[in-house]
Amino acid sequence: MAGFIVEKGMEISIDIDEKEPSAVQIAAENLKTDLMRVLKTEAALNKKESSVKILVGTIGVSKKLAGCFAPDKLQDERGNFRKEAYIQTIWKDSLVIAGTDRRGTIYGIYDFCEQIGVSPWYFWADVPVREKERIMLPEGYEKTDYPSVPYRGIFINDEEELERWAKLHMGEETIGVHTYEKIFELILRLKGNYIWPAMHVNSFNMKKENGALAEHMGIVVGTSHCDMLMRSNNREWLPWITEKGYTDARYDYSIEGRNRDILHEYWRESVRQNREVPP
Repeated sequence: MAGFIVEKGMEISIDIDEKEPSAVQIAAENLKTDLMRVLKTEAALNKKESSVKILVGTIGVSKKLAGCFAPDKLQDERGNFRKEAYIQTIWKDSLVIAGTDRRGTIYGIYDFCEQIGVSPWYFWADVPVREKERIMLPEGYEKTDYPSVPYRGIFINDEEELERWAKLHMGEETIGVHTYEKIFELILRLKGNYIWPAMHVNSFNMKKENGALAEHMGIVVGTSHCDMLMRSNNREWLPWITEKGYTDARYDYSIEGRNRDILHEYWRESVRQNREVPP
């Protein structure tokens, strides 16, 4: 019977173009891990000889996708590719997972991971992964999906509790890159793309590696109603004016003149820092 079948003991290759963004590469590595969890079978990236192939790629990046599916399946009525859309389909006995952009590809990967039995909550809620003897998709299988809401994410509200947890379990003195890495993965596995980070226990913006990790994994970072332009004022404002030597500055935009100019400088520095986050 045609289709896609992978059983315990089979050699699995996850074929991915080396030019794929880091966020897609990370998701592909997690797919390897998830296959191991479910089938207890090792998977490898771009293994030339294997009995099973999973082709992962982003349209416009991966040349491996040529001819695997009809592009119009991911386009709107005007012929434009939908944002963050993905397709899963069978092509020559291989499973193809393709996205219209990096997050679309990531969602396609994690959707498949959930289908085979790995919950997005495997880490944060200890949802067990049930082992299987085989994974099978029928002949003609195809799934496409795309979001209807542009930004979907979370606000870390009980951050004091999360910070205590991070100290106990992540080896961090506060919520940092190790904790955020797990949070970002959860958001992506849930097909989200957005976060309002911690703002009381620390400042996300004061450690550049936090923003770099978000870009590396494909997460959009915003700030809440009281923190404009990526500044966490609860933690950043007083250290910033102290470093600058501004003894007469107040966080009050209604005060015109020099005070408003200082606020502009404060916000402008944040925009410049986050304008081009290193990969």
